[in-house]
Amino acid sequence: MKKMLVTSFSFFLVPLMASAYIIPTRMILQRTSENAGSGIYAIEQEVQFANGEDTIHLKETWLIDSDRTMRLTVTGTKELQNTFKLQFVYAGGQRWSLVNNNRHSDRMSEDFLEKFLNFRSPEVMAQSLAHYKMIPATAYNRKPSAKTGAEFKYEPESWVRYSRTGGVPNYALGIATPVDQTAGNPGIWIEQDQFVIRKLRLPNQVEMTADNYNQFAKGLYYPRQQTIRWGNNTVNIRLISASARPASANSLFQPSSLDSNLKLDGLEGLPAKEAIIEFYSRYR
Repeated sequence: MKKMLVTSFSFFLVPLMASAYIIPTRMILQRTSENAGSGIYAIEQEVQFANGEDTIHLKETWLIDSDRTMRLTVTGTKELQNTFKLQFVYAGGQRWSLVNNNRHSDRMSEDFLEKFLNFRSPEVMAQSLAHYKMIPATAYNRKPSAKTGAEFKYEPESWVRYSRTGGVPNYALGIATPVDQTAGNPGIWIEQDQFVIRKLRLPNQVEMTADNYNQFAKGLYYPRQQTIRWGNNTVNIRLISASARPASANSLFQPSSLDSNLKLDGLEGLPAKEAIIEFYSRYR
């Protein structure tokens, strides 16, 4: 009997939630960007790639000041310890690296994922989501305030809905994917209570899920577990540590601070080679 009551209540709750008041996109993005903290952070993560019957573990060390200003060093572990290393500086929309002791730059990838966890400006976040066709370009515009109760009219935003992912209710921004459509529409899922990103899908079908958020210094909320999927590839990321850094670390965001050449020798002959190269070419 108890199970029947729970099931019946669930069926009743679905249409109720679908028609319930949803806060404006502007407020959702404001609350989400507040959880990206302030100042400079150091983030250490373990990244796992399937390698035949084995698993390759790489270590990422991020230095992050904003969604566009970062530094990443990737090192190998075990047999890759001395044969694999990547180092990038992200600044001004460019990704800088050191190749044969010469500084090289190219445009930051359209699929760069780390920025989504580090938007500190709701305006910039809105511009990015509009670029990926998740929300309209006007979604962040301030709406005229009602002067009297009689003037108030709730107008639902067609691109925002309630959805459940990661076991919790979310605000899903983006057009829902029709049942008969194979490829999913681009979208972002933001947890209703905590205002943190739980799922992301870009137009090229790469998906990122983020779980087990913790709060760190200066208001940073960051996931302890991420999973990134594209094609037949799945990459698992485990957070090791997250800590604030002094403002003096700002000098490390200069391309002139690069001190390690790209080293890929250790990947030769490994089944995971193509997946690792694609991951760090497109998503990092």
